[in-house]
Amino acid sequence: MKKILQLLSLSILTSLLFVVGCKKEEPVPATTGTLSGTIIDAISGSALADVLVVVFDANTNSPIGASVSSGTDGAYSVELDSGTYFVKASKQGYEKSPPAAVAPISFNITLGVTTTKDIEMFESTVIDGGWISGKVMAGDVAVAGALVVADNAGVGYSTISDEAGNYAIFNVPAATYAVNAWLAGYNSTEVSASVTAATESTGTDIVMTEGAGGSVTGSISFLATGNLEVDVALTHPFTGETIPGLDTVTSNYVYKLTNVPDGTYLARASYNNDGIVMDPDWIVKNGEPRVTVNGGEVGRPFSVTNAVSVVVPTNEATSVEPVVVTTTTPTFEWTPYSATSDYVIEVMDANGKLIWGGFTAEYASKNVVIPGSSTSIAFGDTSVGNAPIEDLVSGKTYRWRIFASKNNQQSATGWELISVSEDQRGLFIVE
Repeated sequence: MKKILQLLSLSILTSLLFVVGCKKEEPVPATTGTLSGTIIDAISGSALADVLVVVFDANTNSPIGASVSSGTDGAYSVELDSGTYFVKASKQGYEKSPPAAVAPISFNITLGVTTTKDIEMFESTVIDGGWISGKVMAGDVAVAGALVVADNAGVGYSTISDEAGNYAIFNVPAATYAVNAWLAGYNSTEVSASVTAATESTGTDIVMTEGAGGSVTGSISFLATGNLEVDVALTHPFTGETIPGLDTVTSNYVYKLTNVPDGTYLARASYNNDGIVMDPDWIVKNGEPRVTVNGGEVGRPFSVTNAVSVVVPTNEATSVEPVVVTTTTPTFEWTPYSATSDYVIEVMDANGKLIWGGFTAEYASKNVVIPGSSTSIAFGDTSVGNAPIEDLVSGKTYRWRIFASKNNQQSATGWELISVSEDQRGLFIVE
């Protein structure tokens, strides 16, 4: 009997040990999400190596310091906190993706989830362009995440310094450039770079000094819309990019930006989907909201207006996930905008390439003109102007925007833009 009890005890103990040993470990919560993709030549489809990919916070339009380069297979990958981002890609011999004047399409990163963003790049239109490279330093310390701009006669070329302070600005036409770095809290010492065709201008190092203490403050006027708090940023006047760290949100419709370096900027508002856009009519009448800082505090009030509201197809205002459409000839719908003479539609792909509509260079003329009495148009309708540059393709992501135009005989073009839909609405993917 004793032996039986011993055997039973041993059996029970073995079972308990087995249960304990088989107890499932609790999964470790993911702390980041993954952004990955493949970068290819848009024409040949071949993989592109050594493409610099810089990640930006979509809510501030500022770089977050994360940058990677594609491998020989064109693949890239970066770990990110949850949030809303966009990327910019650059490589010598290729146009930036998206192009400098085109607002990027944002995407969400979710913890533990891989988000795929493939990128197509087109060969640069700059013939035999050179490139500028160097380091951004504050004493012996590398400065990461600084916006580096090379400008000549009001035309700017830019990039972001990496974690080691290194930077490279690609596809720069032959000329002499003033090169500066821009970052909240730092002033930059300007350096000169002489660029020759198909040659790298190396060693263009930039020295930054901590202690930039200027400030910009102002009130926001709301035209044709109700008041609400909006995001405000200072941007570079030649590239339109937010100076890293120089963004905030208004309080009682007033903003204040501190640690502003010496320089000249454009004030911008409402990168978020909040129903508000910069008022183009105010800009026409008053000029761009430009501000020059040289230490001390400077005032810069400006105005925003109600955005043209897109209806279908579009993502929700609270999301940047494209909505699925099941046709390559969708019908675009929007709500009417007061005092509009006509509308202009613009359809672009995820890489910023114009697919249909839009304007000629410098908004000199419209490629399509939709009557002000209309609030919808089918893709490719040639009765309103030019035919599409190319058809919509299944599996690809696109963005459409609608511009409200008003006749104005005092303008050189005979018209002026009075509003536009928001940059991060109108996202759709063709099934």
